[in-house]
Amino acid sequence: MKKKISIDFETYSECDIRSAGAYAYADHDTTEVLCLAWAVDDQAPKLWLPGDALPFELFKLIKDGAEVWAWNSFFEMCIWNLVLKWPEIEMPQWNDTAALAAAQAYPRALGKCGEALGLEGDQAKDKRGKLLIQRLCKPYRGQRNRDPQLLQELYDYCLQDVVAEREIRGRLRELRGAERKVFTLDQTINWRGVRLDKDSIEHALVIIDQVAEQLNAEVEKITNGEMASTASRARALAWIESQGYQMTSYDKAAVQAALDDARCPPKVRRFLEIRQALSKASTKKYDAMRAVLGKDGRAHGVLLYHGAATGRWAGRHFQPQNLPRPSVDDVDSVIDSLRSRDPQKVPGEPMDSLASCLRGMLIASPGNRLIVCDYASIEARVLAWMADHDSTLNYFHKGLDIYKATASDMYGIPYRSIDKDQRFLGKVATLALGYQGGVRAFQKMAQAYGADIDDQTAMRVRDDWRAANKPIVSLWAEIERAAISAVSWGDEIETRCGSFKLIKNDLLFKLPSGRILSFPNAHFKMNEWGDNRLAYEGMNNQIHRWGVIDMYGGSLVQSITQAIARDLLAHAVTQVEAAGYPVVLTVHDEIVADVPQDHGSLADFEKIMTTTPPWGLGIPIDAEGYESRRYRK
Repeated sequence: MKKKISIDFETYSECDIRSAGAYAYADHDTTEVLCLAWAVDDQAPKLWLPGDALPFELFKLIKDGAEVWAWNSFFEMCIWNLVLKWPEIEMPQWNDTAALAAAQAYPRALGKCGEALGLEGDQAKDKRGKLLIQRLCKPYRGQRNRDPQLLQELYDYCLQDVVAEREIRGRLRELRGAERKVFTLDQTINWRGVRLDKDSIEHALVIIDQVAEQLNAEVEKITNGEMASTASRARALAWIESQGYQMTSYDKAAVQAALDDARCPPKVRRFLEIRQALSKASTKKYDAMRAVLGKDGRAHGVLLYHGAATGRWAGRHFQPQNLPRPSVDDVDSVIDSLRSRDPQKVPGEPMDSLASCLRGMLIASPGNRLIVCDYASIEARVLAWMADHDSTLNYFHKGLDIYKATASDMYGIPYRSIDKDQRFLGKVATLALGYQGGVRAFQKMAQAYGADIDDQTAMRVRDDWRAANKPIVSLWAEIERAAISAVSWGDEIETRCGSFKLIKNDLLFKLPSGRILSFPNAHFKMNEWGDNRLAYEGMNNQIHRWGVIDMYGGSLVQSITQAIARDLLAHAVTQVEAAGYPVVLTVHDEIVADVPQDHGSLADFEKIMTTTPPWGLGIPIDAEGYESRRYRK
């Protein structure tokens, strides 16, 4: 049996790891190792300090094939390779306990995961660590702190982290089979990184600074010197009130509401327009891109394995998952105009144009081109397949527009006769109602597309959609009954798309791929009407912390659908990589590869992506892509 080695580094640097990420942090000239704690299997942890003899015993164990474990192991990988430059550890030997926690829907933070699993005393993470890191791992009040007593506490903290990580690992399921390969490939992709257009990013930042200076000068003029910027909420609201206009909030929605108000005075309107331009989150991404760049001109570690409980990847640092869609047609010409570093030479409103260029900052390596391919309506296709919804499956197999087809079924009108407004309602219904959404869900989705739908219309659409999609409505009920039975009796309960089982209070669902979807600490709770309802514990997005989450048929179907869609994407990632297409990103249902000019083709890439794994036969997958030097939409 292979040895398991737990490791943990503590480091010092003048680089901010929160903005730079692990790779650029380790690549920074000021980064150095303070200590390494390591433990073999269940043995007591050992400490290595710079200046000590090299840990040859550790090197030999790793050379002999031992598994290397850490919490957020990508950080340890970066320090090992870039700072210490120790003998390389093969990628399959790296293992991440945080990844195990995420795969079972537990928190990714070591301390919070330990709390969720009930770790106490000597098994738990030392809570004093945050203070020690603030004092010793970065400049403290402008200076390097080398206090011997605090350093000794840091060493003890590092040793305890190894103990806590090992204890948590013992309580979690390891990744096996295909999923283990997906994780290793994820680490390979993150280590490979995606190339960024460093020069254009620098040009954009110079222009942003100039525009900000010009707009702030205008603010000072508008307010007769009372304000030099729009940054202060309290001062801005006071000045706006002095102009005879009332605002009680200063957030994005409130600013837009005021701009849409015909009563808003011209001076206030211009002030708020400047506020809107200067607070664009999209242009702040240029700073994030610059911060995460390694010395090789690439951004590393921008994907987070199992970033959602369903297994989907999440974005990190400059968040490639939510780069804005361009509002200009010719992005390449706008990027060319940035070389002037002159806002006057940038077409259109500079901040809007810069936001449109963000996707184009992701570029192919020299001699390569990007191949980008995206699944079409993948969740709707998977949902129809899960529900055995033959009519919808036929629409997909025939290549019909699913939104028009949905409207045709809802209204009993021939497909070719569906008009633009009916298609829009079909689109919103498809996106909002598939997971047991009701009137409010439909209205909220419609608002996201700029339409206000009254209650009566929304209710009619909901009822029409459910009448036209009875197999999906039936699936909600089947999945909920199965989950209730599993939690009530502990038996394995089969459904048409997988099986539920309760193990150690966690409700587990075995997906068609064989991967396990987890709902920790599943239980019944009494709702406000006195009924017992299913619930589980997880990261609650509404309160942004670990808490109780309700579950019902529609929410369970949503989780299962998204998990299956993710498994299709993960399978495709492994297949295109194996075919010689180096993957650098996944973005939602899209794969981005950085491919040598003389290798492969878009048609081959699309064919690989649309070849279903054996467990997914019958899913009507479709994908479409493009080749380009720059990433685009």
